[in-house]
Amino acid sequence: MDNYNAPKYEVVKNYLKHLMKENELLFGEKLPSEHELMEKFKISRHTVRQALGDLSAEGLIYKMQGRGTFSNFKNGNKNKQMVAVLTTYMSAYVFPGILSGIESVLSEEGYIMLLSSTNNSKKREAELLTTILKHDVVGLIIEPTRSAFENDNIALLEEVRKRGIKTVFINACYDNFDSSYVIMDDVKGGYLLTEYLIQLGHRRIAGIFKTDDKQGVKRKEGYLAALKKYGIEADLALIGEYSTSTLIDYPYMFTQSIIKGDSAPTAIVSYNDQCAMLIVQAINDKGLTVPQDISVVGYDDSIQFMQADVQLTTIRHPKKEMGIQAAKFLTNMLDGIVEEPQMIYRPELIVRNSCKNI
Repeated sequence: MDNYNAPKYEVVKNYLKHLMKENELLFGEKLPSEHELMEKFKISRHTVRQALGDLSAEGLIYKMQGRGTFSNFKNGNKNKQMVAVLTTYMSAYVFPGILSGIESVLSEEGYIMLLSSTNNSKKREAELLTTILKHDVVGLIIEPTRSAFENDNIALLEEVRKRGIKTVFINACYDNFDSSYVIMDDVKGGYLLTEYLIQLGHRRIAGIFKTDDKQGVKRKEGYLAALKKYGIEADLALIGEYSTSTLIDYPYMFTQSIIKGDSAPTAIVSYNDQCAMLIVQAINDKGLTVPQDISVVGYDDSIQFMQADVQLTTIRHPKKEMGIQAAKFLTNMLDGIVEEPQMIYRPELIVRNSCKNI
């Protein structure tokens, strides 16, 4: 590549093009700073900016305010580019739908999907993020693990950002880490469920929520807000809280402990549909029925947890739409169309036969 007679800005431009074409500067990777290029070629800032302006006009680079300039050059096709998808679980509940949505977009766009799950373990999340950093990954779609707790893996996520790996959070995001995300308004969802029960005449409304995921914390917040709005004092004895380690047993055991005697609730708000089914089973095992004796509402509209005789009133989780949106956000970020897109789904109440007027 003979640059002896080329203008100085052309020399810089051709140098950067060479780095991109030879994979020494990968797609999404940060370019040398203006100062570094000035020092390397002994030229002025104006000359460097002229070169960068030409590359930008050709669509080969893009600038992110406050972060620098990045390569937008896709060498060959996207089939050599990997996107990591890291969720808490994969094979059950809302996750197959989310993953189906993500895969449909990434496949169409020609990306390889590298899929892993943390089983909601912070240690496992750290191990997987470390592994992802060892691969040639251009993007990451991640559901944070135990998101209600401190972000133990902030250093790894900062390294992901430093490497230029575009990242989109789903279902929840960390308060101390600015990011692109696709989430639900879980506070509003918890509020709508509780308000619906209040409008049916219920006043003794129990709530069972998960505490180590932000979704559970926010749904409880909405539940309490609805009680307060309608002048109902929250009875702490009717509020149960559980974590990942006790999700199989706690909702059942807590329900059985509160549904006896004159102080029993007439309705129960549950963290999600999976929790609701355990609540329904506990009610049935006490010789009671839903909704004749106790009304129950779920969250997420996960059909696989429905029973023939109890169809849950619930909040719809967008599932596949969320996966599609997250993947579209990511590919748009990789293409330099947007910097940090964010979306919050408004909750939709699905009324079925698990509640009654009193």
